[in-house]
Amino acid sequence: MKFSKATSVIGLASALALMGPVAAYAQETTSAIRGKIISASGAPLTSASIVVTDSRTGVKRTYSTNSAGTFFASRLPVGGPYTVIVDGKNTITVDSISLGDTYKLSLDLSSIEEVVVTAEQVQGGDVAPGPSATFGAFELETSVAINRDIADVYAMDPRMNIDSDDDGFSVNCGGKHPRFNSVTLDGVSQNDRFGLNENGYSTAVGMPFPYDGISQVSVSLAPFDVTYGGFSACNINAVTKSGSNEWDGGAFYEHSSDDLKGDSLGDAASAQTSPSYTENKKGFHIGGPLIEDKLFFFAAYEESERPRFLQKGYAGSGNGVERDWLSQSDYQRIVDIANDVYDYDPGGQPSNGTQESEKYMVRVDWNINENHNLAVIYNYFDGFQLRDSDGDSNEFEFANHYYTKGSESETFTMSLSSQWTDALSTEVFYSTNEMNDSQVTVGDKDFGDMQISIGGRAGTVYLGADDSRQANALNTESKYFKFSAKYLVGEHLILQVLTAKS
Repeated sequence: MKFSKATSVIGLASALALMGPVAAYAQETTSAIRGKIISASGAPLTSASIVVTDSRTGVKRTYSTNSAGTFFASRLPVGGPYTVIVDGKNTITVDSISLGDTYKLSLDLSSIEEVVVTAEQVQGGDVAPGPSATFGAFELETSVAINRDIADVYAMDPRMNIDSDDDGFSVNCGGKHPRFNSVTLDGVSQNDRFGLNENGYSTAVGMPFPYDGISQVSVSLAPFDVTYGGFSACNINAVTKSGSNEWDGGAFYEHSSDDLKGDSLGDAASAQTSPSYTENKKGFHIGGPLIEDKLFFFAAYEESERPRFLQKGYAGSGNGVERDWLSQSDYQRIVDIANDVYDYDPGGQPSNGTQESEKYMVRVDWNINENHNLAVIYNYFDGFQLRDSDGDSNEFEFANHYYTKGSESETFTMSLSSQWTDALSTEVFYSTNEMNDSQVTVGDKDFGDMQISIGGRAGTVYLGADDSRQANALNTESKYFKFSAKYLVGEHLILQVLTAKS
């Protein structure tokens, strides 16, 4: 088990009234509002009553300004709207707060008696010192997310580049390799444990959480903050949705097949052909109050099935993408020797495969009282895809040389946020994650990988189990604990973090 500790002191500089979000800290799962109140005499207003209310859930939090006229409302659920009432009469509405943001609010009462202001969220505001971007509910709901992946959303940022291939995609932040990225869900690492997944996720066959379960996503490149770590390219941080006082839900179904594709392009002379296939995606989400203003629930489910066009054959076979350098006689000779001499069935010519996944999340938020809030989150993913191992144009694999790449992930998260005084707040965070990564060869793994050259080095035929899959297994279990405390001293915020992981 490893322990680590970090301390940060953040100054609260003065600013114009109702400025947008400013730099925040850490791979946060919440947001915050900090403010400075000036009295009618022009001096900092001390001991002023501040009531911050989440309009979605009715949850209220009460604070008092300190000797510097400053208050800090920390660990607020992302989004909004929030209402901030000063001394029972001055009302400010903050439309939305982005993930990791600290909304800076200043109110000068020296020239006014009452104020009602609506503060709009600044999209793409900084979430940490350094270049970053935030994507909220609007972007998630209106983006053309064909793959139902958050990468479809943050790819609109020109600093992010998505490279796609037959097995998936990879995310390059500022030109760096995907293995230098970090991906977190509700503060829990969803990174590629071993470094072989191009998409950077712990699950190679898709995003390990349902798209409709995500509330906001933030991407930070080169943040300057003591609480960040574990990456040198970018941190992709997502948080799940919470239930509110209003029941809300939805469902979707997507279907595609070769019957829905056109058979010509421009004119009849340019006929288009496609192998037979079907592709389906479906899911739902629902959220609402179990006890109004007290206990909230949200859940999302998603499953998909899509084709994998892996069919290959010898010249003239009519089986998928033909290898013109491999004749039927050479193909049959290899099959006969494998069966007659080595008593091994190579599996014949490979056919097309599938990629399937199932994922769901459940979240419960309990407003214990005005000062204590508990969130419990469960997330599950299970998926697999059939893959070729050596699929270049000068290579041919028998069906038994293919392998199935699978992933099963289970994550449990608990977070207890507490406001002990006007100046002191804490969070106790605990998570467990179990990941089973499978790479199972289609054929008998005991028969070794054989490479047969055809026509010199014009082509290579692969026989037997893939050389990287015969004894390849990856199962991981991890536990993570974090205790953090934030203390407001005058116009400065002290952050103390203690972590332990195994």
